[in-house]
Amino acid sequence: MMMRTLSAVALFAVAAGTLLSGFQEIQEIQKDSKPFMKRKLDSSLALVEGLAVEDYPKIAKGAQDLILLSQESGWNVIQTESYLRMSREFRESTERLRDSADAKNIDAATLAYFEVTLNCVRCHKYLRKKPEQDK
Repeated sequence: MMMRTLSAVALFAVAAGTLLSGFQEIQEIQKDSKPFMKRKLDSSLALVEGLAVEDYPKIAKGAQDLILLSQESGWNVIQTESYLRMSREFRESTERLRDSADAKNIDAATLAYFEVTLNCVRCHKYLRKKPEQDK
């Protein structure tokens, strides 16, 4: 059990590092987005902590915070079909994460967290290309 917990913490640390890296890279897109990106990172780190210790209310709150952030105007840095699709996919995986926490299902919550992280990485990669419009 202890080894499983340590492995989970290590995996979450790697994911948090990926999010931090994305946080630094995305600043190039909108220089004034730093406070918004910091809020996203804080919510993501709370999720990692909640998952590592099976704190379901913390997981649900972190997921809900990300859902709400994704609906704010600061989220919409561009308006392309691909970006809007990725934002929708992010919200859907974040909703699965929140729902899994509400159901107290750590395995489903962990899987959903990795989906959220994958969506983040894909979108940040897309944004680094600074797309003018979808082709």
